[in-house]
Amino acid sequence: MKKIWLSTAAVPILMLASTAHAAITLDPSPPSGTFGNSTVTCASGTFSCMFSDTFTFLTPDGYNSVGATLTSGPATTAATDLIFGTLGLLSGVTLNGQMFDLQVTGKNEFASLDPIALTPGGTNTLVVSGIAGQSGGGAYAGTLTFGNTAAVPEPATWAMMLFGLGGIGWALRRKQALSGSPRLAFG
Repeated sequence: MKKIWLSTAAVPILMLASTAHAAITLDPSPPSGTFGNSTVTCASGTFSCMFSDTFTFLTPDGYNSVGATLTSGPATTAATDLIFGTLGLLSGVTLNGQMFDLQVTGKNEFASLDPIALTPGGTNTLVVSGIAGQSGGGAYAGTLTFGNTAAVPEPATWAMMLFGLGGIGWALRRKQALSGSPRLAFG
């Protein structure tokens, strides 16, 4: 009940807040790219404002997975504080819809994402959103770590392969028994 009240009370405040200005950068150079916004600020005098930065990048050739980390701050005053995804109203930080694990510590906010699979050469979307403090110089920066995960057959694939090898063995044994060819016996 308390969360519902906080959410409904925060919606009008957040809707009236001005949007943050962005100077976003993205460099997806493998094996570790970078992204960030060095000037998440609000119009002078506003209490707080929502910000949402969207980064789009292609999976680099030869890579099929990515992990990521993100840090804000350090906030020296409330005016420079960034909070990722506050009050459950914002998604926080996501990559292709996968939410980052968020850690709120006060002066710095941290977010991390365990490696997820990517489509080689595919388009990916990273969204960083939250609340920025008053007219300060809030900032965040992050790292994308690309990897190449080897494909591992699923258990059903292994079962089908073993069933096929067993079938081939059975057919050869049956053919040999039907042909009446002599068998070699040891012993």
